[in-house]
Amino acid sequence: RYEGCGQFRQRICCSLLSGKTLIITRIRERGVDENQATSGGYLCGLQDFEASFLRLIEKLTDGCVIEINETGTCLKFKPGLLIGGIISGVHDCGTTRCIGWFIEGIIPLAIFCKTNVSVSFSGVTNDSLDISVDILRSVTLPLLQNFGISGVNLKVARRGCMPKGGGLVELQVPIVRKFLQPVYIVDEGLIKRVRGVAFSSKISPTTTNRVVHACRGVLNRLLPDVHIETDHFKGKEGGDSPGYSLSLVAESTSGALLSVERNASSGVPSGGASQPELPEDVGSEAALQLLLEIQRGGVIDSTHQPLILQLMVLTPEDVSKVRFGSELTPQAIATLRLIKDAFGVVFKIKPDLVLWQQQRSEQRQHQQKQEKEDSDSESCVDDKADEGTHRRGGNMFERDPTILLSCLGIGYSNINRKVT
Repeated sequence: RYEGCGQFRQRICCSLLSGKTLIITRIRERGVDENQATSGGYLCGLQDFEASFLRLIEKLTDGCVIEINETGTCLKFKPGLLIGGIISGVHDCGTTRCIGWFIEGIIPLAIFCKTNVSVSFSGVTNDSLDISVDILRSVTLPLLQNFGISGVNLKVARRGCMPKGGGLVELQVPIVRKFLQPVYIVDEGLIKRVRGVAFSSKISPTTTNRVVHACRGVLNRLLPDVHIETDHFKGKEGGDSPGYSLSLVAESTSGALLSVERNASSGVPSGGASQPELPEDVGSEAALQLLLEIQRGGVIDSTHQPLILQLMVLTPEDVSKVRFGSELTPQAIATLRLIKDAFGVVFKIKPDLVLWQQQRSEQRQHQQKQEKEDSDSESCVDDKADEGTHRRGGNMFERDPTILLSCLGIGYSNINRKVT
């Protein structure tokens, strides 16, 4: 039994996998949506995107019972069997949340269905709130392979930007025959290259070129191997609204993938006059966000923390260990509490102080070497100025130690699959 609208997808997912009845009360009972409180939007009860997610769960399952009161502030969910299969028609995700919000929510369920899942989604493919289809293809699908989940196919037939959407995405997820694989991903490695995708819909193709140029202007100062593809959509393939977006993925020598995304704002300021963002601002801010993500460290970025925690607990009865960044997101912390309630599994959380001290020592040695080189080539006055600059730069890029999370899996097996 829970209160509030937080962790809605994870609660439904844990209820289906654990077989426990879920009761949620006081869903936006005060009438204020947390995501729209700043814009003056007053909503009450379940919203359209949550109702759409429940309809999607009904299509994937058989025998589940959903009871909602008249005001939509109370929900009772009795889980059924995970059937999967080919979902006829196109599931309408609406325009409030991105299609990636729905796909990310059903991945832990689709892999344990009776038959392979094939479903098409319509709605928004890129927004500033949820994970986009580009990050799902370039980061999420490779992460699933660490758990033995291969063969997932994601195809973007049409792009859809806020506010009208109009995108179309096709998803095929094969089932797991028996168990997932335990994971041991702790090697960060060094960043060796950056890849990205900049797309535009129903606007000038030169916009993406400006975004890429600004982004490379920041990243090329650190490493030369930066390649960003540009993709332009027009006509029906561009959806119903104009817009553009940039997604970046940093790959390390150990195969770790860290991702960020920056979408152009389509909102109207309080003054009433439309003030679109400059493409140069979008590109440079995306590059800075990626650098902050790299600074946090770890092998899992902030966006994928809840999903990885859900999959770790479903592995066989063996220890799985993953290195997270220096910060756990509020969504990851709430997922840890939810996993404890649903499955009784408690994660071991330990900061890696040994690696942190080693990195600080290497950074100190590099700083001293740099200061010595500067002192040999510059005057005393310039030497003091440069020394203060290097010290400030060294303190700026110091980070907290990364966090190692480990747990013992519950040994969840696919009991819904066909036995041939």
